Amino acid sequence: MGRYILRRILLTIPLLLGISFLVFALVNIIPGDPISVMLGSNPLLAPDPATVEQLRRQYGLDQPPGVQYLQFLGRLLRGDLGSSIQTQEPVLQAVLARLPATLQLAVAAMVVAMAIAIPAGVVAAARQHSLWDHAAVFGSLLGVSMPNFWLALLLMLVFSLELRWLPLSGMGDWRDGPGDVLRHLVLPAITLGTSMAALLTRLTRSSMLEVLRQEYIRAARAKGLGRRVVVWRHGLRNALIPVLTLAGIQFGYLLGGSVIVETIFGWPGVGRLAVNAIWKRDLPVIQGTVLIFTLLFVLVNLVVDVLYAYLDPRIRYD
Repeated sequence: MGRYILRRILLTIPLLLGISFLVFALVNIIPGDPISVMLGSNPLLAPDPATVEQLRRQYGLDQPPGVQYLQFLGRLLRGDLGSSIQTQEPVLQAVLARLPATLQLAVAAMVVAMAIAIPAGVVAAARQHSLWDHAAVFGSLLGVSMPNFWLALLLMLVFSLELRWLPLSGMGDWRDGPGDVLRHLVLPAITLGTSMAALLTRLTRSSMLEVLRQEYIRAARAKGLGRRVVVWRHGLRNALIPVLTLAGIQFGYLLGGSVIVETIFGWPGVGRLAVNAIWKRDLPVIQGTVLIFTLLFVLVNLVVDVLYAYLDPRIRYD
């Protein structure tokens, strides 16, 4: 087990190097000069060329791309993601200040997804070909098909503008009580968790169907155990292994998917920071947010792989 974990960790090093190169290359082919954006596009307020050149030297933009990449890697090894061109704030500090809000939204979306997917998938499998089964399959197809932005606008229209039950945007304040925070969290969490709930419902249903056909389930029924005990106690426990694996992987996608949801709902997380940085051509912030998201995604997958190998010893690279 220890050898597997060490090998899995070593495999992430070239992966992270490749990701750092891709992030650097993609960010640097974005059209537009960040220094010009920082100083303003109004020709009447155009700064003198000496100031522009000084700023380009200050941020290393006057160097060839290869040199810029090596400097970028050197800063990464020191834990330095650079400073924002717009606000001069250290990028790592800006990301860490907003990361709790993004994690809060992702965890809430995960709770929403699991609360919907597991009961729906189990009931659909236990009552295959019934109305409940057809409803679960149709609901999962609908959930996968709906884009996040469309669902977000629909929820805002119904629950915020028409019914006025929930706030339109913002994060709420703990000083106003946990109820205020939860009210602000409901719509973004449902928006972000719906597509994940759809995927997990389909997987839970198929996994449960496979488990319910096993011999030990038939033996449990032959002993006279009740249907609920057989399904929920003996069947669900084994069916959850692939579901939890996919849930862990999908948690990484939730972090990336939060970019759109945070922007629509005015959620002060890392995703909204990244979108603002893209509009302002703030290259260090774009690079930093993408790298942090990628690192979190890789770490989540690493933890999932290790847990999967622990739960199923047959999983090995050798």
